Amino acid sequence: MKITILGSGTAVPSLHRNSSGLLVQDGDVNTLFDMGYGTLKALLNQGIDYHRIDRIFFTHNHPDHICDLIPFLFGSRYYPDPRRADLEIVAAPGFHEFLDQLLNSFGKWLRPTEYAITFSEQDEEERVYENLKVLSKKVEHIPLSRGYRVTDARGASVAISGDTDYCEAMVELGKDADLMILECAFPDDMKVKGHLSPQWAGRLAREANCRKLCLTHFYPPCDLDEIRKACAQEYSGEIFLAEDGMQFEL
Repeated sequence: MKITILGSGTAVPSLHRNSSGLLVQDGDVNTLFDMGYGTLKALLNQGIDYHRIDRIFFTHNHPDHICDLIPFLFGSRYYPDPRRADLEIVAAPGFHEFLDQLLNSFGKWLRPTEYAITFSEQDEEERVYENLKVLSKKVEHIPLSRGYRVTDARGASVAISGDTDYCEAMVELGKDADLMILECAFPDDMKVKGHLSPQWAGRLAREANCRKLCLTHFYPPCDLDEIRKACAQEYSGEIFLAEDGMQFEL
């Protein structure tokens, strides 16, 4: 299983960081987790044809996590090379209604022409998609927010927070994981409800006993050297500070 950070940024535009997006590759199956703005260009940088995305999981429906879905669907209608493989979208209960409203607001222009969209609601449960097991749990951000744990056929695992505050559900998702990818939006002295700061992310990772920790989703006030130091006060494992294009092989 290969994991690529497509976007390590936030809602604030950045020359160096796209908004939230993550690619999980297992064999020839390409799975996205979130599609913030910049995701499509990041896929091009990785040599991935946007028609080759098999499935998209959404952690929630804030714009910096979903915005590139609009050009993705619009581009999938492109003549003379429209998408032909069916697409599955997976998210929490309630996301389907939001998606329908989004599609309807553009009339026919986001609707498939040569393929079908299947929507799957996944709440607090584990399901199997090809060779990947995906466990989802409600995390502390907004009611639609879900974190995920992805486990491949060999048992390698990654936990993905999306946006969250400290919560036991995220600890459970990351329990003994090979890699945790946790948001770290602000420094500790600017902690915002519904988001993690470095010491809280470190505490969460320590309690989960994950092997490696990757922090991401940095708002501009974050000084990355200080973020690492603060996180390391709570978590003694290997800490990565996400950059767009960073990859992990599990």
